[in-house]
Amino acid sequence: MKRLDTRLFLAAMALAASTMVEAAITCNFSSPGWSAAYVPANAATNITQSSFTVTCQRNAGGDPTTVNYTVAADNGLHAAAAQNRAQLGATANRINYENHSNSTCSSVWAAAVASRIAGTISGLAGFIPSSQTVSYWGCIPGSQIGLPAGTYTDTVTMTLRYGGATNPTATFPVSIVTPASCTISTIPGTMTFTYTAFGPVQNVSTPFGVTCTNLLPYTMALDSTVNVAVGLQYTLALSAPGGTGTGLAQPYSVNGTMPPGQAGTCAGANCGVTQVRTLTITY
Repeated sequence: MKRLDTRLFLAAMALAASTMVEAAITCNFSSPGWSAAYVPANAATNITQSSFTVTCQRNAGGDPTTVNYTVAADNGLHAAAAQNRAQLGATANRINYENHSNSTCSSVWAAAVASRIAGTISGLAGFIPSSQTVSYWGCIPGSQIGLPAGTYTDTVTMTLRYGGATNPTATFPVSIVTPASCTISTIPGTMTFTYTAFGPVQNVSTPFGVTCTNLLPYTMALDSTVNVAVGLQYTLALSAPGGTGTGLAQPYSVNGTMPPGQAGTCAGANCGVTQVRTLTITY
């Protein structure tokens, strides 16, 4: 009886060893992540392509030559529920974004089974590693106004599932840079003085708008504030010398004054002249 018990035990051990050999394929994976320059005032979605690479290897002669896998991605370090967000340093400023499995940003790549990216590596031969690179896209919705300039970062964790193996994880970085910017969002119009020789004072004005990154200080200046046209002096002044950006359009005006009692140098009944001035924003 002792001999029979020993044989049964050895058979069980042989079966267990055979099972381990058949599941000996090992896989690993990595991604460089992605970075993008983002202008909050732009309405279009900012789309950046990246990829991850899965590498698998047979480790025993009885291993299969094909392996199926899925890769899931979590919502990063600063998520609000299922919404991915990148954060500016230790501040409360964040940019919404998502990782997608397609370039149209319509299929979120996430942790749910239906949202994972699936693939197959076939043709495994010998014990030589074989790799497959799969694309994904970082998508940042447009018009996220009111954001300070800076570098917003996040770290996303991926999970690889294949065969009956353990589920290894890896991370990739996300970096979203919002450059400091100012634009003249509404161009100043034409300022027209209608002046009669030795006449009264003339005051004219034209509005314009400036849109600058939130919290960005800026100054404005005209190329010339005291000018002469057909012998008539006039002055130009800005309603403010500058400000601090809000991410929204801020209203200003150019104000012109032509003092009274000037004779001018017009030889005829009517004279006209056009002068062009330059408005400069410094930030």
